[in-house]
Amino acid sequence: MTTPQYSKSHYTGWTSAKTFPKGSYIKGVSATDGDSGQNANLRYSLVSGNSLGWFAISENSGLVTSAALLDREIASEVVLNISAKDQGVQPRVSYTKLIVNITDVNDQIPTFTQSTYHVSLIEHSPAGSELVVLSATDDDLGGNGTVWFSFDSETPSTVQNLFRLDAVSGRLSTATELDREEQSSYLLYIQAKDKGTPPLHSVCKVNVTLRDINDNRPVFYPVQYFANVKENEPSGSYVTTVSAADPDLGRNGTVRYAITAGDTFKFHINANTGRITTLMSLDREEKMAHQLQVRATDGGGLHSRTQAIVTVTVIDTQDNPPTFSQATYSFVIFENIKSGSPVGAVSASTLDLNTNITYLITSGDQRGLFAINAATGQITASSQVDREEQAFYQLKVVAKGGEVTGQALVNITVKDLNDNAPHFPHAVEHVSAVENWGTGHHIFQAKATDPDEGSNGVVLYSLKQNPKGLFHIHEKHGLITLTGPLEVTTSSYQVEVLASDMGVPQRSSSLILTVSVYDVNDNSPIFDQLSYEVTILESEAVNSRFFQVEATDKDSGLNGEIAYDIAGGNAGDVFGIFPDGQLYIKAELDREVQERYHLLVVATDRAVEPLSATVNVTVILEDVNDNRPLFNSTNYVFHFEEEQNRGSQVGRVFAEDRDFGPNSEVRYSFETPQPNFELNAITGELTSTLRLDREALMRQRGAAVFSFTVISSDQGLPKPLRDQAKVQVYVRDINDNSPRFAKDIYQASVSESAQNATQLLRVSASDVDEGANGMVRYRIMEGNEEGRFSIDSGSGQVTLVGGLDYESTASYSLKIIAIDSGVVPLSSSCMLSVSVLDENDNSPSFPKAALTVDVLENMRIGELVASVTATDSDSGDNAEITYSITASNNHGTFSISPNTGSVFLVKKLDYETQSLYRLNITAKDNGRPPRSSTVPVVIHVRDFNDNPPSFSPGDIFKTIPENLPLATSIMTITAHDTDADINGQLEYSIVQQMPRGGHFTIDPDTGVIRTSREIDREFSNLFELTVKATDQAVPVEFRRFALKNVTVWVTDQNDNVPTFISQNALVADATVVVGSILTTVVAFDPDEGANGEVEYELVKGDSDTFVMDRYSGDIRVASQLEPARLVYSLTVSATDRGLDRRASHTELTVILQGADGPVFSQPKYITILKEGQPPGTNVISLDASSPRGSGTKVEFYIVSVQCGDKAVGRLFTIGRHTGVIQTAAELDREQGSDLYLVGVYAIEIDANQPRTQKAEVEIKLQDINDNPPVFPTDMLDVTIEENIGDGFKIMQLTATDADEGPNALVTYTIISGADDSFRIDPESGDLIATKRLDRERRSKYSLLVRADDGKQSSDMRVNITVSDVNDHTPRFSRDVYSFDIPEDMAPGAIVAAILASDADAGVNGEITYALEEDDEDGVFLLNPVTGVFNVTRPLDYEAQQFYILSARAEDGGGQASSVRVYFNILDVNDNPPIFNATLFSASVMENVPPGSSILTAAATDADNGNYCLSLYRQ
Repeated sequence: MTTPQYSKSHYTGWTSAKTFPKGSYIKGVSATDGDSGQNANLRYSLVSGNSLGWFAISENSGLVTSAALLDREIASEVVLNISAKDQGVQPRVSYTKLIVNITDVNDQIPTFTQSTYHVSLIEHSPAGSELVVLSATDDDLGGNGTVWFSFDSETPSTVQNLFRLDAVSGRLSTATELDREEQSSYLLYIQAKDKGTPPLHSVCKVNVTLRDINDNRPVFYPVQYFANVKENEPSGSYVTTVSAADPDLGRNGTVRYAITAGDTFKFHINANTGRITTLMSLDREEKMAHQLQVRATDGGGLHSRTQAIVTVTVIDTQDNPPTFSQATYSFVIFENIKSGSPVGAVSASTLDLNTNITYLITSGDQRGLFAINAATGQITASSQVDREEQAFYQLKVVAKGGEVTGQALVNITVKDLNDNAPHFPHAVEHVSAVENWGTGHHIFQAKATDPDEGSNGVVLYSLKQNPKGLFHIHEKHGLITLTGPLEVTTSSYQVEVLASDMGVPQRSSSLILTVSVYDVNDNSPIFDQLSYEVTILESEAVNSRFFQVEATDKDSGLNGEIAYDIAGGNAGDVFGIFPDGQLYIKAELDREVQERYHLLVVATDRAVEPLSATVNVTVILEDVNDNRPLFNSTNYVFHFEEEQNRGSQVGRVFAEDRDFGPNSEVRYSFETPQPNFELNAITGELTSTLRLDREALMRQRGAAVFSFTVISSDQGLPKPLRDQAKVQVYVRDINDNSPRFAKDIYQASVSESAQNATQLLRVSASDVDEGANGMVRYRIMEGNEEGRFSIDSGSGQVTLVGGLDYESTASYSLKIIAIDSGVVPLSSSCMLSVSVLDENDNSPSFPKAALTVDVLENMRIGELVASVTATDSDSGDNAEITYSITASNNHGTFSISPNTGSVFLVKKLDYETQSLYRLNITAKDNGRPPRSSTVPVVIHVRDFNDNPPSFSPGDIFKTIPENLPLATSIMTITAHDTDADINGQLEYSIVQQMPRGGHFTIDPDTGVIRTSREIDREFSNLFELTVKATDQAVPVEFRRFALKNVTVWVTDQNDNVPTFISQNALVADATVVVGSILTTVVAFDPDEGANGEVEYELVKGDSDTFVMDRYSGDIRVASQLEPARLVYSLTVSATDRGLDRRASHTELTVILQGADGPVFSQPKYITILKEGQPPGTNVISLDASSPRGSGTKVEFYIVSVQCGDKAVGRLFTIGRHTGVIQTAAELDREQGSDLYLVGVYAIEIDANQPRTQKAEVEIKLQDINDNPPVFPTDMLDVTIEENIGDGFKIMQLTATDADEGPNALVTYTIISGADDSFRIDPESGDLIATKRLDRERRSKYSLLVRADDGKQSSDMRVNITVSDVNDHTPRFSRDVYSFDIPEDMAPGAIVAAILASDADAGVNGEITYALEEDDEDGVFLLNPVTGVFNVTRPLDYEAQQFYILSARAEDGGGQASSVRVYFNILDVNDNPPIFNATLFSASVMENVPPGSSILTAAATDADNGNYCLSLYRQ
């Protein structure tokens, strides 16, 4: 056989990425094989290099085509390893390489490393400051992969001018200084474009944020302020508010105000709001006008360059400030009027005829667009006014006459002029259209805006440029539609859209719209001929291209790209077609198989919905002489009987040639001469040339068969073709030979216990004849009289068929005969000798049929579980027993000593995982074959409390409504403990509630949580409970527990009535402006949601004078107050919005402020009140009398109650006629404040005009001991190590008392549980040990600690756990151990045990045993866990009578002790007496008398005691 050979060692192919459609030609590889038939039938495959799946190979032809689109950026060169393998029985393979080089096309879009960049920059950074270096990658080569950066058209040109972008490096920097106050951020669109043809690009966004610096000073506007203040106004009277703005951010833009010049001791300015108030009453006679300078400072320390000037005029009733002719002036102007153009005039007058009035604009014109003539009041434009910037101005104009001022408002409305053209968002737009869109199809929505007003801002659209009249635009809406079909031959249209307003003069702007037209697949491919016919030789090479069809498609793009395929007529798939229309040969052609092919070729475009066309291609094959004369069989087999005469016919061969004429005439011959046979050249008949003997051939040649090759040849030109076939001639046998045994005598042995059908051996006889002549059959002729044996007649297998008994018959002799199956049979015989062997026939026996054992689950690994023992009545090896666990060992939980039968624990037990084990323990003797017996061992695991309770995972939340009845069940919480009995029985308790109060209890058995106190959402809407589940293990120290947090949400019910907080009286100025807020009534409802939302209503009183806001509680003045009226009495209701609405009412007295009122006995009252006094407790009595005599009636009202700067509710009442102040609620110093300021007004009720006076009452709350000390928690768990000494500070316990002074002094005591082991410092709360703590004496303490402030107290439970330290050494149960052991103790047997104990806990109390280095021979093995000794080897009393060992017990903490262990070996009678000599001789006289001593025969015995006494017998 030959190996396939490629024509080249490697091939090379070139192709372009992306432009190569699937199925395109890459390369054809070809190999040849010199063999024939299947041995020359080659199959090609891609062995490696095609991991990307880009290529495919024809299995038959070796044609390599593309299987997918290629991508150079993934791989620019692909090396394919191609194999050619023949189809022989043992196929041969050869390999070649195809190197495919992929050239680049521009198919990679430049890709930014980020789609969006976020950068920040400090404002006013110098031009050129770097923002970011953009990076984009393009995996193409050369210009296709060279990236340039530029601003995208989405970035406005005005923004582009502010930045610089390096086209090569991508460095983005500033082109100028940027000011955050002008614009705080910029969004840039950056384009990365390659240099390919056509170029590809991508766009990223860069967000630039400017960080603020303090670059702006505060600026006042207005700069001048004028205010009138009545003389004798009380301190705190409002003057005016100044305002400055700073456009910086945060602290830099936060403005604070300060008075820098003027009467600073008379005025105060709020630093945050700029609100100016008086610090004292102003006296006009002292000074009529005050001028203040106010400076504004930002958070960065910059001051306003210009300070505000505030002129405060003190007026009295005699002053006559200037009065404008109108309170409000209104003027209308057109925008863009010239500077100096008049706007309008204002006019003011005063009763003081000698006073000159001057005018100035104080506010409303921050940009300075207007000016006013100070003398005439004429207002003019001082700068250009643009309506689009601002269409309305409201100026405040001040008229100053002497030291007093008046003011008026001037409203200026700016009318529009047509000074703005319509504006498109973009000057150029691009849209795409499809060629088959119909008339009326929407193309584009044009949208332009015009900021002008009215007809000046109305935009109309028209088409200034309309190619071929194909487009129409809606005049008003700007929608562009089609009026006719588009032509794909015109790739794009340019349409100019004009937007015009309707103003005078008319203004317009234009938009260039580019409409790109895309093709529709509306043309099918067309072949250049109606049909094709081509003639080729049938011997054309595979993969050769022989013809090309061509079709065209008028469409463009993918719609016009054509791919070809063969749709029919391609029988045997012998032809293929490439995507470019090239027909090629896929498989070898054979004219004799098919002479003509009618191919149906289809051309299909690459559209989404493709169109196609077909054409017929006729391929005619021309004949060549390519057929050999083929034998009708490749292997002829003939059977020829031996001993026939010369010239006898053997058989005939036959070959056929499918060609015609001389090419099909066949001649036969031997490949090599055959002396035993002749072959007829014309007929192919085969005959013998001599007489053949099969047995002689077997001896001479080793086989009675002839093999040779015959040749068939045609007569074709120029060179005949040949075929060959193999011929085998088998010489057939006749019966001329007898059977012969391999041996004359056979021997076999069999155990006496062998079962029936046991095979002993197989005798074998051979017969050189064939078939039935050589087929031998066997039978036993003699020696089987007992019928113990049988023989298989065909195989000669001798088998036991009866029971054997070595003691009855030890051997058998059998005569066996072999007979062939010839017509006249021949035979021969042999002898078989069978020996019977003795057997082990007793099994080990256990004393019990089953064994049951109980163990604790906390048993240590290595401890003895049980011992099993079996006996065997046999002796010697047959009685030596080995133990093993043969079933149900549960992954090796237990092990067994093979010699002693002791079962030990190997893996930790877990009652919860498995509580019962069933083992099968087998005892097996050492007989051959061994015998065994099995005993079942049941091991019950008893539970140990090794599992804590566990709650279900996750937080527990429960929602309940407030006001539930006591003992209401709200939920059930359960835990699980996998332990058994009381170890798994759980008891529940609530160990902590926050906030405290014992609102809930839990059933200790069921875990049902119930309410135990009133649940009030207003007390707390959330309770956090800690639930404890404890098992009931005994003793208590072994108990385990788990904690679970439970959160209880309390939902609201409408169970509270709104409560008024604001006072029931207030003071008002009769001149208050109509519409002003007089006061705000406030009522509080502690409920939640709608239940707590309050609505107000004025239910009684002067509704024409006052109106009330339903939601805010604001009371506004609806009409001017009557100056002569003393008070107004109102009734106000507050109602919540719950389903069951609740309401409350209050009386509200409005006191009109007046002068010359009653005089209080002192301007300020100060008193002290103890906290906790009940409502109605007298606080202080106020006294006020009228200057008009004692007969004038005076009434008192509380108008305010303040705590610090904060108003509080109605905590006090005052007797309207008595002036006695009483408490209205119980005051709590810890919950509220210790100081209250009460404002009281006294009024004369008989006066004909308001006469009032105000007094202030300071009430200081005195602390009482009404709060107990409180610990942070009700229970505290502490762990400390044992052996700490007297005076050791464990921790400090702290309780806090909300009271103050002596009431807050806390004393600590231990109430119970100390056991004289602990004390607590009464002052510091330090918990101190009073003696050394010993865990082995007591491991847990539960202290009840009390904190007491002298009147009230609270308790806390402190649970102390004393943890173990390794302070105990293991102690043996004896000082010395001594054991007696018989010397015949079997190896592995347990011979002794020692025991040590350790009072420590845990690892510190776990003991490990070990032998020290005095057992060098290793005679004894000490179990490190149990302390059990096993003997490891046979003992011999005669060799050594005792052993002395040192055993060591060590706990887990490293403490150890040792003990002496003595083993005394006891003698057993294991030695026979031995004579001193093997032969004794003596001479004796023949007449020696009876009883005479002849000689002494002495024997010795190595045993001891009675075992060494010998008795002699003859």
